[in-house]
Amino acid sequence: MTTDFYNLLLADCALAFILLGLFWYVSRVSRGVRGIASWGVGHFFYSLGAAMLDGTAQQLERAGATAATAPVAAAGGMFACGGLAVLAGSVIKFVQQREQTRSEWLLVPALAALSLLAWLAGDAIDGQGAAMSLAELVLLGVMLWQLRHLDVPPLRVPARLMVIGAAVLAWLYARDLLQALTGQYGPNDAWVNVDLSLWYLINFCMLMLASFRAAESLRQTAMLDPLTGTLNRRGLFARLDPDLERLTREAHLAVIALDLDRFKRVNDRYGHEIGDLVLQKTSDTIRGQTREYDVFARTGGEEFVIVVTGPDARNAQQLAERIRIALATMRMDPPAPPVRVTASLGVSLCNRPMSLSMLMRAADEALYTAKRAGRDCVVTHTL
Repeated sequence: MTTDFYNLLLADCALAFILLGLFWYVSRVSRGVRGIASWGVGHFFYSLGAAMLDGTAQQLERAGATAATAPVAAAGGMFACGGLAVLAGSVIKFVQQREQTRSEWLLVPALAALSLLAWLAGDAIDGQGAAMSLAELVLLGVMLWQLRHLDVPPLRVPARLMVIGAAVLAWLYARDLLQALTGQYGPNDAWVNVDLSLWYLINFCMLMLASFRAAESLRQTAMLDPLTGTLNRRGLFARLDPDLERLTREAHLAVIALDLDRFKRVNDRYGHEIGDLVLQKTSDTIRGQTREYDVFARTGGEEFVIVVTGPDARNAQQLAERIRIALATMRMDPPAPPVRVTASLGVSLCNRPMSLSMLMRAADEALYTAKRAGRDCVVTHTL
């Protein structure tokens, strides 16, 4: 092994440390996207372990420091195998956007055990090399299996590039494993640049995927009301936009405008913290009455809108009445005070193609009529 090769491994560790910072930063701005920070951690420990095994341990063996070779190789193998297990878990979490299951967590002790078995066998470099190569193949298998799910733009292109890179690396590491099992393990100067270049490609593509997911997460967050978790006005129109032309043409739209009665008294008497709890409870209650195809949004302080879609839009008045009764009988969970709220609701129905903006104006007019009629009632305007 040349000094240049060792320096290349050290430079790879330095880059892995920089990537760790980048992945950590992207995870901070990604608002709940899973698997980003752990990818950076896993890759760093994998790079550090590989440098210790393929670099430091090899240097010590050549220098005749046999007493130090085995522990350095074992530590390198443990770091590398553990890092590879974390990478595998990161891919699962990122693609599936969920936490790992108990069986998936078993990858960590299983891959770490490979290095431990090699250490117990007393085969310092070849054994640890075999353990690391096998762990690398497990990671690449997980990566190839999971990335096939990312088949929608803009995720498709970087995911496919990662698949190509993983397939080439699998071939290289399979050859490494064969050499380790035959006692011929050692750094291969002929293809190390290919190996590192492919990992640069994979990390670059992973950063692209993370950035795309982060941007989508931020876009979704911009469409949500932070207090109640419902859509805001922007999210309302964005959710309806793909089907709005068809729904308008088929007259399959109805709008329910809702406003809590005398909500200012709740804030004045109990404080804004209780007022916020009432709004959250109100949102949960309304959501429990609507279908998954209805679009529910908070458009103001205590103002909400439900857009009823499909043939059932003609039954929007009955839905509004169910919501009114549910809110009138709603009770706050202890230790909150026994706050009682009612709501006025305005409904706009259409028997012919009608734009959403016209329906929303008609629903607002019906809502004002309900307020003037004494509140806690439903008024319907048919266009």
